[in-house]
Amino acid sequence: MIDVFLTPAELEGVDLSQSQVVVLDVLRATTTMVTALANGAKEIRLFDTLEGARVAKASPHMPIPMVLAGETKCLKPVDFDVGNSPREFVTERIGGATVLLATTNGTRAAVRTQGAKKVFAACLLNAAATTLSLLPELDGLHTLFVCAGTNGKVAFEDVLGAGAILFNLLQTTYRADLPFTDNAWLAYHAFAAVRQRLPAALRLGAGGINVIDAGLEEDIDHTAHLDGLPVVAQIFADPLRVVRG
Repeated sequence: MIDVFLTPAELEGVDLSQSQVVVLDVLRATTTMVTALANGAKEIRLFDTLEGARVAKASPHMPIPMVLAGETKCLKPVDFDVGNSPREFVTERIGGATVLLATTNGTRAAVRTQGAKKVFAACLLNAAATTLSLLPELDGLHTLFVCAGTNGKVAFEDVLGAGAILFNLLQTTYRADLPFTDNAWLAYHAFAAVRQRLPAALRLGAGGINVIDAGLEEDIDHTAHLDGLPVVAQIFADPLRVVRG
């Protein structure tokens, strides 16, 4: 089965033990994760609350150098080093560092995928790289896409991110027998409809509007660079962290 969960709430009661899972928070958490890894971050540790990230930073066991990152209502908390804008994650700031990241939607979605065989963080930037990582287990495991959404509601941009990878799967395998669910087909066709004008499409949804209202519209153009970073971002548990695959 190849399925798309439009919000993390749909994971309730789902057994992930025989699945490879792709987490998507295109605007902006998974885009930030991929950008940070591409620019030399050692790892990204994920937290479902800002306070959890603060406590971790204060721990004497946390690796150095360390960068505290996160957002509330799209903006950086005053006591954090950086926010959740991928444009902040330049090599000069995060190269070689452990990033502690807490966001409203994306990191919380990642927390809910524990128990899966494999978990990846994906966005438009690394859609092609993520596709290649899914191929070896495409027949042996379920392939599930988990859209982080926005405050419990479907986020258009996350559906587009899932659709980009589904589009690549069909283009790469040339297989008509891939077991897409109806949600998977919806994501596929949503992406196919706008793939030539992603920057404009990303500005249409509520997530894009929120980012624009926060004064961070340039983040959308960074996010829309399809296949711009050949980075596989794999999520491991205990501690929950993202590393380059």
